[in-house]
Amino acid sequence: MPRSHVWVFLLLASLSVADELNAATYYVACDTGHDANEGLSELNAWQSASKVSRFNFTDGDKILFKRGCTWEDVSIKIAHSVDFEAYGDAATPPQLMGVTSVRSWSNLNSRGIFYTQAAIEAGIPSPKEILIVHDEKHGRFYDRVRTLELLDTGGKFFHDVTRNTLYLSPLEGANLQHDIHISSKPHILEFQQVDVERVVVDGLQLSFANEYAIGFWYQSSGTRNGSLKVVNCTFIGNAYQAIHIGGTNSFRDVEILDNTITANGNEGIYIGYIGADPDGQVVTNRLRISRNSIGGQGFGWRSDGPASAANGDGIDIKKGVAAAIIDNNTIFDLSGLYGIGTQSSNVVIEKNTIRDIHMRDAPPESGIAAIMIDAYESKGPTIVRGNTLNIRSANGVVIRGHAERRPRFEIYDNQISVQEPYFPFAFTSQNITNTLITRNRTTGGRAGLWVLRPCCPPANVEFHNNDIRDVSVPLVAAQDVSAGVRVYSNFFCFKGAVDADQKNAVPNNTFSSDCTALRRINPPQHIQVR
Repeated sequence: MPRSHVWVFLLLASLSVADELNAATYYVACDTGHDANEGLSELNAWQSASKVSRFNFTDGDKILFKRGCTWEDVSIKIAHSVDFEAYGDAATPPQLMGVTSVRSWSNLNSRGIFYTQAAIEAGIPSPKEILIVHDEKHGRFYDRVRTLELLDTGGKFFHDVTRNTLYLSPLEGANLQHDIHISSKPHILEFQQVDVERVVVDGLQLSFANEYAIGFWYQSSGTRNGSLKVVNCTFIGNAYQAIHIGGTNSFRDVEILDNTITANGNEGIYIGYIGADPDGQVVTNRLRISRNSIGGQGFGWRSDGPASAANGDGIDIKKGVAAAIIDNNTIFDLSGLYGIGTQSSNVVIEKNTIRDIHMRDAPPESGIAAIMIDAYESKGPTIVRGNTLNIRSANGVVIRGHAERRPRFEIYDNQISVQEPYFPFAFTSQNITNTLITRNRTTGGRAGLWVLRPCCPPANVEFHNNDIRDVSVPLVAAQDVSAGVRVYSNFFCFKGAVDADQKNAVPNNTFSSDCTALRRINPPQHIQVR
């Protein structure tokens, strides 16, 4: 390295160390604080979240919000390496909300429609339409309609963006000034168009953002960031995603641990590169999503149906993640196409519990599933192991993948329970290659394995040493798969009598109609586990 470059490197390093040494801890208390204070102690705390957003922090600063406090109309801009944490003895976490209550309402007509001036924060490169009207008394989101004339029953709203006017047909008994909250901020913690080295969010409750609770001001900013850690937080009722990391922005490492995400409009966690570079990355080293609880309370209330890309999926990993571990999460009761989905390769999905994935008008061929693996890349195998899937209205594991790059999938040691007409395992795209399915125990469904597409000859698929119970047939395929799919050493237990033709179609397997029998499954051979 030239000597001049060495001096520049040392100068930058010394400046970074100096910033860290000058870092401070700031306190925010809704009840005892005042924005004229210095904010440097509990007794001298700030009061408002807007003070936090306006303040010019230094890298390494910590911002502590008082437990038991609630702030409305919050959007904090992140332009430095900072920690957001909690302090105090109260049992409830500090709550930062992207909504506001309105004191001034006018009565439009005798039909019980009211209106007020309302708009999303100005100056953002995103939709300005209000997406959230929440009724605290009735514990529900109001339905958004497209015209004023459609406000025909209680529990609906219409936002006239051009006039900055919100029209509301409230439910009976709702107090407009106290019970109704209207979204006002797109993001609660919002990354700006600058690079940051480290951000930690620990122990906060982030609720009712009009888009993302944690996200970027602009998806195409192209920022290059260090690490993001989100831990021990609660996310409630955010209209898009609780956590959104995407576009052309990237982090080196991301950890999302021990959080609760509920009542979300769309995906709980969304991570993916969106840009022109076919090899663009959004997480350049490692992503870890672990021990989170995702679902419940009408999760996926903005789902548009199986033909849409905007649904209430639990964890949605698109392309652009270098390596990921998704483990020990509990995902339940959501209206989406999958509990966990990934389009990145080199991913381990293990020890997750997923139950009750559902969506209206989503038949088996829609690809609805507890786990969907659809790798567009081939950086390493996608491994699905040790998961417990208990679902009634979805497939167990759906396998897709890039038809030309032919990524590698390994699926083993999973416990899967499904119901007809769905399947424990399903190939639903043109890619039917390089897949090992072994040592799984499944109950229910139409068949153990389903190959949907009549095109594209399969190759290098092995389905063996699985315990498949309560199915009607062993295999359903839209084409002859005998040349590329080896089905052997499985135990198939049929709901009815064993049919000779079915046995002859997949020889070298064991068949029974006694589904109470126990069977030992031999360990897999030659599986490479990282």
